[in-house]
Amino acid sequence: MGIVPEKHFRRFPWGWRIAHLAFALVTMTLVLTGTAALFADSSWAPKVAAALGGPKILGLIHRVAAALFVGIFFIHFVYVMSRLLRDRKFRWFGPDSLIPNWKDLADCVGMFKWFFGKGPRPHFDRWTYFEKFDYWAVFWGVNIIGWSGLMLAFPHVTASFLPGWVFNVGTLVHGEEAFLAAVFLFTVHFFNNHFRPDKLPPPDVVMFTGTQSLEEFTREHPAHYQRLVESGELEKYLVDAPSRPMHVSSVILGLALITIGLVLLVLVVTGFFGA
Repeated sequence: MGIVPEKHFRRFPWGWRIAHLAFALVTMTLVLTGTAALFADSSWAPKVAAALGGPKILGLIHRVAAALFVGIFFIHFVYVMSRLLRDRKFRWFGPDSLIPNWKDLADCVGMFKWFFGKGPRPHFDRWTYFEKFDYWAVFWGVNIIGWSGLMLAFPHVTASFLPGWVFNVGTLVHGEEAFLAAVFLFTVHFFNNHFRPDKLPPPDVVMFTGTQSLEEFTREHPAHYQRLVESGELEKYLVDAPSRPMHVSSVILGLALITIGLVLLVLVVTGFFGA
């Protein structure tokens, strides 16, 4: 089947795109306010706190952003579980599943070989190994950061059940895990999605427009493309290319978020080494 250049492949519906944008904005807010408190003795943290209205307002913004983050995660979790329970086509395992498998391990090794010119680029299916890692990392982060943060946000409740030393552990776990998550997001995640050799120049706007050109889709997910061709289902996913205003605004939004993320990375790293 030939590729139709004027058509795009629909990868993400509007709900996933809105959730991604909301997660991005809320996460960046959490990183800014949280690391400003974590690295309060850095040169930039007092300025951030003052710009936001002082330490109390900083803490309030952090808690509101955390509540929004958990809320978005909970809505997504309920949606996914409802799909699993009522949609027979929404499989736990198989090529369309987000659950990691042995092919993902082989693809990861193959990708590093490709980076250094030691092998061909892996033939990814619907989800790449790094997309699956990013997806499941949220579940880990919400539990580790979320429960420790909840414990610290309501100390009077925590103290009624647990000994005092738990606050020291909770503070350490909350801060260190948040630091690791921030560094990962603004380095590894940015590289995988925006700065890989085959993605330059950035940004990749598929999570804003929801679509990819067929040329890009077949290059990035050849195994998925081949399955759809063989099953005759490709036509169901073909849509018109995004309008120029939609594409331009998506590029501007993507570049803005990348810039903010890289600035936050500099603040986090300088705060860490300064401390």
